Amino acid sequence: MLDVSKLKNRKTLLKLEEYAGNNEYLLSLKERLEKDGPFPLSPSNAEYIEKNFYFESLNIDKVVGITDFLGGQLKEKFHLNHSPEKILVETVLGQTEKSYHVKGKVFKNQKYSPVFYVPKTQIFDNLLDVEIEVDVDFDVLQKMDNRGWTLFNHQEEGVKFLLSKKSCILADDMGLGKTIMSVVSSIVVKAERILIVCPANAKINWFREINAFIDSDDISIISGKVWEPKKYTIINYDILKNFHTITDGRKNYGEEEINRDLIEENFDLIILDEAHSVKNPKANRTKIINEICKNIDRRWLLTGTPIANRPMDFFNLLKLCESPVTSSWKYYAFRYCDGTKFRKKLKSGQYRDIWLTDGASNLEELHERTKSLVLRRMKSDHLDLPPKIVAPYYMEIDDMDQYGRVFEEYLEWAKSEGKRLGNGRHMVELVVLRKYLALEKVKQSVELAAQAIDNGQKVIIFTNFTDSFDELMMYFGKLAVGHNGKMNSTQKQKSIDDFQNNDKIKVFVGNLVSAGTAITLTEAEVVIMNDLDFVPSNHAQAEDRAYRISQDNTVNVYYPIVIGTIDEMVYGMLQKKRSIISTVIGDEHESIDVSEDLISAIKLTHHLP
Repeated sequence: MLDVSKLKNRKTLLKLEEYAGNNEYLLSLKERLEKDGPFPLSPSNAEYIEKNFYFESLNIDKVVGITDFLGGQLKEKFHLNHSPEKILVETVLGQTEKSYHVKGKVFKNQKYSPVFYVPKTQIFDNLLDVEIEVDVDFDVLQKMDNRGWTLFNHQEEGVKFLLSKKSCILADDMGLGKTIMSVVSSIVVKAERILIVCPANAKINWFREINAFIDSDDISIISGKVWEPKKYTIINYDILKNFHTITDGRKNYGEEEINRDLIEENFDLIILDEAHSVKNPKANRTKIINEICKNIDRRWLLTGTPIANRPMDFFNLLKLCESPVTSSWKYYAFRYCDGTKFRKKLKSGQYRDIWLTDGASNLEELHERTKSLVLRRMKSDHLDLPPKIVAPYYMEIDDMDQYGRVFEEYLEWAKSEGKRLGNGRHMVELVVLRKYLALEKVKQSVELAAQAIDNGQKVIIFTNFTDSFDELMMYFGKLAVGHNGKMNSTQKQKSIDDFQNNDKIKVFVGNLVSAGTAITLTEAEVVIMNDLDFVPSNHAQAEDRAYRISQDNTVNVYYPIVIGTIDEMVYGMLQKKRSIISTVIGDEHESIDVSEDLISAIKLTHHLP
């Protein structure tokens, strides 16, 4: 009898003795083992056993399209008169890295069902992407939301899409509510440990969105190098490296040099906000995400950025969703990126393969093969949206200590100039703090605008101050036009006309008072209020520069609000009074000035006379 101890894959063979699954092929190998005793396993057989030992064969009875290439192979294999365009997959027995192992029929009225392999790149469906039936009680979820919000119909559909998939891409247009859809879905799916990875400036917004449903004690925002995860753990892409080490196989590491916090937490759901941030496979953040996702069953990717203009940018996102089109990078590059390869001679005399994959080809086929994994809706798709959506966008600033010192520094300057503030001290303080925050918020406004521009939308950014106006104009350069009180009427009109008529102009930067009334800017779908004014009607009228009779699309209005600052107090005061709230959202244009109320509130808070 063959000595098992001398077999190369003896551990796998011994493992086969314990197999108790339903894979017909593995059962046949086990039966052979029991009948004839140990036998040598080929490397491919050993790999197949290891990969599919715990995989339960799926009965799917699904007709799927196949490529002409696979059709030709099947014609030859089964001696057919023609090449099939579709096959019936009755059962998925298992899979290898590049193929499905299936049982099914290759032509109509076939009497028997052979077992055969189909390359994942040659079949138009993910055979393991089984739709999950979902039943959601949205009334219960609405009661959980302490803000009293109600989901729009398209958001309910988005929740059902996420729940029906273990891995997928929610690629809705900016402003359609991808955050709330994924938060609600995480509650319905009863995930125990949720990891949310997002840009640094979005962490506070995620916290507030989750906190509308979940107690703050169950939410953690990870900063710096302190790892304190909770049920919902929010972390930004930039600091992933602090909690997971990408190792280099050529180096030796001490145990203390390798961090595995992100894997050892055993998350059962990961939500990747702005998922296009991991499109570059060479980037460290992408390598980390790819590694930790191997151990996370559910993966929901959120991105509002168009994904088919450069298909190679789509590859890693699809791979995270286990799309079969990514089983071969070379095939994907050739088929969908118009890929070409050439050899370059290096200084050492050796040759290196260079790939060019910036192109695009067979995009309709790529869409067809990935559409079950991607949900993309645009605001122009006649969704159940109101004509205008106004929302705060909460953020932090890097140096709160400087925020605390800025007015004292102003006082020292004023004293050195011989200026006395007298009774106007508190008003001056408000202006100084608002001016400081306006500059601090420029970065956030720029990033919000960039997202909109990536979606093919034009943007208006309003500000009250010259410094922030100049910063915004300098950043956007030739993409922007400006409108402020220093310009004459001819210059102002040219800015308006260029924004409305020139496709190359994407941003209109306006002084809130100068550009906030009597002009039409309906080419914009996004309005950003970089800083807050004391007169709510100034905001209401400025919002309506984009929201006018000739506007066909929903207008999204964002108010960046810095937490822990005067911003929250101003914005909160606008929300408290019913008349002021209606003014802010544009229903009324009352000339209300909240500065006196604000000063009174500050005096009361600080026990000042």
